Amino acid sequence: MKTLLVGYRASDLFEKGRHGKKKPSALLEGDVTCHTLDIYERHAIEKVHHAKTICSPHLPEGDWDKIYFKTGPKRMSAELSLDLLQEISLRLGGELKPPRFMLEFDGKERDKNDLIDKILCDPKRVRNFTAKWTASVPGAKPIELESAPGCFCHRRADEGGLALAETISRELQEARTQETLRLLDMGCGCGLVGLLVATAVKNIDLVMVDSHSRAVEEANKNASQLGINAEVILADSGTPKRMDETFDFFAGNPPYYSEYRIAEVFYETALRALKKGGVCYMVCKNALGLEPVARKYFDNIEIIHRRAYAILKSKK
Repeated sequence: MKTLLVGYRASDLFEKGRHGKKKPSALLEGDVTCHTLDIYERHAIEKVHHAKTICSPHLPEGDWDKIYFKTGPKRMSAELSLDLLQEISLRLGGELKPPRFMLEFDGKERDKNDLIDKILCDPKRVRNFTAKWTASVPGAKPIELESAPGCFCHRRADEGGLALAETISRELQEARTQETLRLLDMGCGCGLVGLLVATAVKNIDLVMVDSHSRAVEEANKNASQLGINAEVILADSGTPKRMDETFDFFAGNPPYYSEYRIAEVFYETALRALKKGGVCYMVCKNALGLEPVARKYFDNIEIIHRRAYAILKSKK
């Protein structure tokens, strides 16, 4: 029996044994594959359980005997839940009932039923959940970008990302250098910041990094559509060692929900990746919270205000 687990985190795959000790969940018994969208979660599962784990933007093909799906409003957006449920339905030939299918839902029962009903009410309909929208920076033509559920700021441009792209583009345009400049866009999402800068400043050698497989897929698509040659990397620990001290500029828009732990990974990467004299730009809502973190890695901090955001600029 081949089972696919979708939406489960490493912490979900424990259960309490005797004397309160944790042991692997019964879900992991047999021929089980865990699917994740984020490479960080894949590494977390493999570290704890050594389970077979696939990180990909879409569910793996296969003759699955069972697919179990864990979701809810605190885990993912309703649109991503619906998108994944549609993929599950396609893998199971439209059969969304036990024993082949099980839905664990962290939320209200009526929301759980509504989610399944949206698929079963028209089982032959295949919805397209991607979205296209435009963004621009001053002095450059607008570009069209595509995003998908699971991408940061799906269906719209993030204001912090725009503030970051506008600041970097303006400073590079003012520098008027003709040499090729190497830019690392970390936490790139669908490519908003890096692709806007590469459009406004033509002499950019662009590398983009994200831990989310759908972000990497969309960033690759968008770069190709715009005719921009970019290397896009799926990683949760920055760039590979071969790229150390090769970048002129670093752009970061990290999430801040983890008490700046992710911001620390961004700064560690910036310090490794930048050449001597390279410049790091990090965007945040509140410079007072991020500045102490930045000073662990860089001595000089300049704060630039844009669009109600703060960009912390540092030189290596």
